[in-house]
Amino acid sequence: MNINDIQLSDAGHWRLYYKLLVTLFTCSLLVTGFYFYIIQEQSSHLKRLQTKELALKVQFESKASLASNLAAYREQMVEVAIILEGLVNRLPSKKELASLLDDIGTIGKQNGLQFQSLNWGMKKQLALAEEMPMSIKVLGTYQQLGRFTADIASLPRIVILDNLQLTRYDKQVLLLDIVAKTYRYQGDE
Repeated sequence: MNINDIQLSDAGHWRLYYKLLVTLFTCSLLVTGFYFYIIQEQSSHLKRLQTKELALKVQFESKASLASNLAAYREQMVEVAIILEGLVNRLPSKKELASLLDDIGTIGKQNGLQFQSLNWGMKKQLALAEEMPMSIKVLGTYQQLGRFTADIASLPRIVILDNLQLTRYDKQVLLLDIVAKTYRYQGDE
């Protein structure tokens, strides 16, 4: 039997070899079509879902970790609020700024210092507060200047001493040129 003599209508009388060949060819066509039209699409969809699942697992673990520490975070927030309130209360109000300048002048005189200048500088706007610098120039001995800076540090209001320049004025006397910065909270009017 020649391959050209094969008729589909006579398939029942073919040799076993030809029947197996046609069956294998048909099955391979079906499997190939099934793979490309159904399995491949589903496989790529499955891979996308697995990637999304991994991302969601990581996100879930992160959120679960945060949720498990929620009580501790709330306690910390209460503590931070108390600390912030205490610090804000240590900042001078608008009304107290003039008295702060007087307090620094009084501290200097109590320590035997001679003021050359004591002036407010330019205000600087910050995110939550307003920086209020004071330019201070005083004359005194090393011990007097040390007590003066220690007394300023012990004020009930926050005052930061910055840009300290100490120069010899004469044999015993030093000139202290310093910027004392305080801050006024934005919510304080």
